[in-house]
Amino acid sequence: MPSFVGDPRHERLVAVLVPLLRRSCPPGGGGFGGSYELHLGVDEAEELGGVDLIRSALRKAGRSLGWSRLQTFGGSFPQAAVAGVVDRREIPEEFAVAVEGYQLARGRASAEVIGRTWQDGKPRAVPGSVFVVAQEFRAAYAEGATR
Repeated sequence: MPSFVGDPRHERLVAVLVPLLRRSCPPGGGGFGGSYELHLGVDEAEELGGVDLIRSALRKAGRSLGWSRLQTFGGSFPQAAVAGVVDRREIPEEFAVAVEGYQLARGRASAEVIGRTWQDGKPRAVPGSVFVVAQEFRAAYAEGATR
């Protein structure tokens, strides 16, 4: 992967991503168990600097939060560009219950929203879903441009 040191696009993305990654961590989880997956249009990702730059920014943002063991992923596909990061650190025992409970609650909430959508046909946004995450990222990025 190329170096993006000194690239202003990279630094801006890192600044935008740090609070978003922090928010992805389960409450009461001590900063463990966070993850972030961003789906954008291919053209939109290229305007930001491309998937490689986005992945690099995700890696740097995660490391700044202490995610010493993390996994990044991403690629461009015909309909979308995807990039993400997952905190892979071992979760200390005192935070494990909070992290697991949060993950289970998110799964239940997603299943409930999907079930309600199937019942009445009305689409709903699921917190943490691809659509919601992309909208939050776009808003944070646009806000960063006005500072």
